[in-house]
Amino acid sequence: MNELVKQMQEDAASIPANNLEKIGAVANDIADTQEEISKIKEDLKKKEDYHKKLSQEILPSLFSEVGLSELKLADGRKIKVSEYFTATPLVENRPKVFKWLRDNGFGDLVKNQVTCSFGRNEDEKASGLMSDLSDKGLEPAQREWVEPSTLRAFVREQYEAGVELPMDLLGAFVGHKTTIKSE
Repeated sequence: MNELVKQMQEDAASIPANNLEKIGAVANDIADTQEEISKIKEDLKKKEDYHKKLSQEILPSLFSEVGLSELKLADGRKIKVSEYFTATPLVENRPKVFKWLRDNGFGDLVKNQVTCSFGRNEDEKASGLMSDLSDKGLEPAQREWVEPSTLRAFVREQYEAGVELPMDLLGAFVGHKTTIKSE
């Protein structure tokens, strides 16, 4: 180990001083740039949060107070406030979501995929029924899911029909958003 350290010290001593200065300067520039990038990302996040508050809370509330959903400005821009829907259940709630959907007649929204991997020349095993797979010592993987866009559309449809849904369980939210378009 001492020889390695000695070799490294000799290698470092053989680098001309101005090259070491250049290396140091570039390393410092890299560190400074990384700090700037982090600061810009932090500022961007704050600006995005501010934009979200303005467009999803403050302006929709102001529009609601005066009974507007659209407004055309003198400069030709059109401001519109409309509802939007999200539905993203927590991972730990997914089994409950799937059960609720099935129990309430919406089981066709749940996709169910069963897969099993086989090695070469195991075509006979692959053609067997799923119930036989565990008997044959295989471990099939099962995945259940609802496509996010399908769940979002389902929430919108049910909400607009006046059907009460377990919004927390479904990870669903109905909000308002503002769009401003230039003409």
